Amino acid sequence: MVNKKIFISLIIFSVLMTFASMVKTKTRIIEKNINNYEKSIVNLENNIYEAELDYYYLSSPSVISKNIFE
Repeated sequence: MVNKKIFISLIIFSVLMTFASMVKTKTRIIEKNINNYEKSIVNLENNIYEAELDYYYLSSPSVISKNIFE
């Protein structure tokens, strides 16, 4: 009777430990993907900022008039 309870407890413990390790591994993979996406978002935001600066500079009246006279 006691051996049966211990055996069942060990099986349940083993199953739960396996499940916990699987969840932990999947969580790490998801966190790595999130970090990669965040890095790419930052790069894209920097590109947008630089493009806006170029646009504002090139479309300013002084630069346009300078280009017309050249």
